[in-house]
Amino acid sequence: MLKSKLVHISFLIFLTCSVVAQEKTVLTWPYGNLSFKDFAARLQSQNKIRIFYKDDWVSDIRTGPSTGDILLTDLLDELFQGKSLFYFIDTSGNLVVTKNFAVKLPGVVQSKDSKFMPPSELYESQAKDQVSGNVFHDIGDPKDKDKPGNVTIAGYITNKDTKEPVPGVTIFVKKLTTGAISNEYGFFSISLPRGSHILQFSFIGMREKQIGINLYGPGDLNVDMTSMLIPLKETVVTAQKNMTLQRYEVGMEKINATSFKLMPTSLGESDIIKSFLLIPGVQSVGEGSSGYNVRGGSADQNLILLYGAPVYNPSHFFGFFSAVNSDIIREATMYKGGIPSRYGGRISSVLDISTREGNRKEFDGNAGISPI
Repeated sequence: MLKSKLVHISFLIFLTCSVVAQEKTVLTWPYGNLSFKDFAARLQSQNKIRIFYKDDWVSDIRTGPSTGDILLTDLLDELFQGKSLFYFIDTSGNLVVTKNFAVKLPGVVQSKDSKFMPPSELYESQAKDQVSGNVFHDIGDPKDKDKPGNVTIAGYITNKDTKEPVPGVTIFVKKLTTGAISNEYGFFSISLPRGSHILQFSFIGMREKQIGINLYGPGDLNVDMTSMLIPLKETVVTAQKNMTLQRYEVGMEKINATSFKLMPTSLGESDIIKSFLLIPGVQSVGEGSSGYNVRGGSADQNLILLYGAPVYNPSHFFGFFSAVNSDIIREATMYKGGIPSRYGGRISSVLDISTREGNRKEFDGNAGISPI
């Protein structure tokens, strides 16, 4: 057993030393103004190092002018900067180029300052979509620029790819330390004094956007935001065994579309009302009935909302089939207690059904088969 451990430790030491030795390769020959393919061929002939890569990854990479002797690693770092390309050198002296991920070698300590994984191609394409504050848009009639008082601008914020509204976007004007938040339909409204302003739009999962405006009078400003993928390093989540799970939403239960379609159904037809009967505290009024009781309340004390409007009869055919098409449901939230004041009107429960906005850019659909 001890001999096996010594062999393993010796292998790791040899591997680390080999990698460090290869990383200190110094280029003493003229390497300037070469395509990457020619550079790789000359590196193999001069330093006996083979490079493995894909041609389409490095087709636009060229070395700059020679500035004297340089470390191979320093030159590669300069060539691959901003390209999502990474490299590592194995024990045989082979240099392998990777895209969108870096290979971790045993025994090589990672930098403590490294906070992010390499950016993906999606992230790079999204970086080009950011609008600079140097480009200003005129809003209102320029003749009104000298009038006193504030004016209001409003508009809708949508996802550039799917054209769906983006709720919860923060609109902030740093110079005035004022802002607004878009509602569930992506609509925002903000009152500002006339003049030049820079509006900053930010939201988690969306690339931050800045738009400069010359504000002369009231008007509309519609904004498209781009989804952004930020890969992070791995995260280890730990917890103590005696800790209890606590949350602020008391009595709230939420079902998303994925979980909803996996629940047991009647005759193959998904029913959002019957899906909530599986939640503790919610019981059916009776067989074949469309109502439900929540913690002893009667059926008419429950508020069902669809598109923000109350639904008084949520079923068809004597309560057997739901009146809400399951294909349009994005998620549904039931409040069994601690009902927010914005709902009001019921004392037992609130069932708020959120619907899908649909993709206005591409056409798609689904189909199903059932006895109905």
